[in-house]
Amino acid sequence: MIKIFEVGGSHYDMGLAIGRQFKHYLDGVMPIVCARVPKYRERICALQEQLRRSMPNCLDEILGRADGAETSREAMLLYMFPEICGGVHGCTTVAYNKGGRALFAHNEDDVDFVGEDVALVKYNYEDGFVFAYTMASRMAGSAFAFNSYGLAFSSNHIFGGRLQCENISRFIVLRDIINSKSVEEVERKLSSIEVASPFSLNVLDVRTAEMCNFEKDIVELTKTPIRDRYARSNHFLTREPLCAADVPVSSVFRRDKTAESISALGDDASIDDLVRALEYEGDSFDTSVYEDRLKYPGKLCTVATFAVDGAAGTYAVYDRIYGDKLVFDADANLVLAEHCAK
Repeated sequence: MIKIFEVGGSHYDMGLAIGRQFKHYLDGVMPIVCARVPKYRERICALQEQLRRSMPNCLDEILGRADGAETSREAMLLYMFPEICGGVHGCTTVAYNKGGRALFAHNEDDVDFVGEDVALVKYNYEDGFVFAYTMASRMAGSAFAFNSYGLAFSSNHIFGGRLQCENISRFIVLRDIINSKSVEEVERKLSSIEVASPFSLNVLDVRTAEMCNFEKDIVELTKTPIRDRYARSNHFLTREPLCAADVPVSSVFRRDKTAESISALGDDASIDDLVRALEYEGDSFDTSVYEDRLKYPGKLCTVATFAVDGAAGTYAVYDRIYGDKLVFDADANLVLAEHCAK
């Protein structure tokens, strides 16, 4: 089963504990990253200064990760900046918001995850917590998360946009965002910062059933309320991509197929209906929403599915690596663990 653990104390302490958990995996990865540090040292130093000024908690957590894994702090800063270090991912999100019933589900797609490089982590604070799918290669927030303040999040990379690597990685920015206590706070934070790459952030406030999408394109921010049905892959909602050829065929299919599935749902849709929409498999990688990592090794495949039933207050994680369904309550207590077919 996927690792599940809790961290607490200072942000440095949290990073230290996470680094120790992932140390065995990172021992095999970080020498490669360390070899790239001289090439990017100037940018790494600039990033450290940017984080010290604007996101000191994120900086402390990254430094803690490095120390916990007993590796170079410079290399860990580079590793947490995928726009430079390499490695984007494709995901799909669907939502249903009708009659005060808010349902929200997300496929997390990535390459070559092996199990020991991911975990479900509860970050404990004095006034609450964040529970997040956490990767050895990225900070929490870049996949899916929920917190004790009633917010649930999923994030989607956007293909076909420009990179601005002088800015802070969106993967780091999202670590700060998932600590937000309201949708308004999310919007304020996203409005006030410029990021290195465009992304989409889906937010559900389970207290009010408010659901919305934020599309961040380096500087510009667009908020789109989700009032009925919604499907999102790795595309812009607000404009055409700079280069349509950069948008994979598989991403276009996932967007169109899930939109079709969600549009066909009746007024009595359940969270299981949304999960089934994300489990659709066609005859090939490019005609599948659920992309099986065993069938398509080396490709961006589905490693986990996150499903939120706002009214029931349940948060399910379908771990596609180990084949388990794990259901958590609003306090992040594990209330159900069973094997799932996918």
